Amino acid sequence: MKKMAAILLLLLFAEIGFSQTQKGCVKTIGRPDKPGEVLTGVVIQAQGMVNPVISDEEGNFNISIPGKKDGDALVIMSVRKNGYELKDPDLKGRQLVCSSRVPIMILMIDKKQLEADRQRIEEKAYQVAEDNYQKRLAELEKRQKEHQITTEKYRQELNDLENKYEQYLSLIGTMADRYARTDYDQLDSIDYQINICIENGELDKADSLIHTIFDPETVLERNRAAKQEIQERIAFAQSVIDKAAADKEAIMRDLEYAQRIAALCDNLANEYINLEQYDKALSCLEKSLEIKTILYGEDSDESILTRQKIKEVKQ
Repeated sequence: MKKMAAILLLLLFAEIGFSQTQKGCVKTIGRPDKPGEVLTGVVIQAQGMVNPVISDEEGNFNISIPGKKDGDALVIMSVRKNGYELKDPDLKGRQLVCSSRVPIMILMIDKKQLEADRQRIEEKAYQVAEDNYQKRLAELEKRQKEHQITTEKYRQELNDLENKYEQYLSLIGTMADRYARTDYDQLDSIDYQINICIENGELDKADSLIHTIFDPETVLERNRAAKQEIQERIAFAQSVIDKAAADKEAIMRDLEYAQRIAALCDNLANEYINLEQYDKALSCLEKSLEIKTILYGEDSDESILTRQKIKEVKQ
């Protein structure tokens, strides 16, 4: 039985290269009138680090964690600089795949700029909403006064007008924040159309563009730099897993290889889930489950949790 388990493990695992340094860069987002700039003095803390690192004059930083190797999970716990905040707050706590070849790009926003952009868009949007409401209300009242519509029809259209007005107001905060967080250095044509709509107070049109043109995966791909980083990390992690069948002696040298491959499968599955590529996520989770079943047993907590996640992804 043990020999059979060893044979199965040999077919699954590959040795991962020893790389203990994760490179990265911090910059500000680009605005319509000003390109983004590298940001120095940013304090970055990753899980497992004793001391944080600080970005240099070129915005670059190196994260070194003893024992951290290519393919391991890397979690950014905090990114701090006075007067700035992350463009993507969800970066904190997210599992990344450690890679000596693919740097991490961290985007930050000047808080004063963020608030000024939000306020400008909100004020314009509220004014547009009020002007449109008053104009359409006047037209509706004129039609009723001239007996072009019945009282019942007037009430119905007035109710519709009120609902549309409230719906428009509900979009203002979200749209203003979206506009203020856009990185113009990586803006594509569709993003440009949406931001022009927001700039002009056409929030209904902007909302329509977002929901009809942007499916969840496309939303993740709007920023070309982010897309490239995601795809490079996925390709790197996938190549490590695909090598598992090629190196048939790695597991004999160290059981840690098997554990790292299982963790890498889990990390890559999360990346695929974020991209809504569920078939690929399932493939990674199934590999992880097979490894954990051999390592820890079918009824182990690790195996049970992975089976539960497989069920969730299938649903």
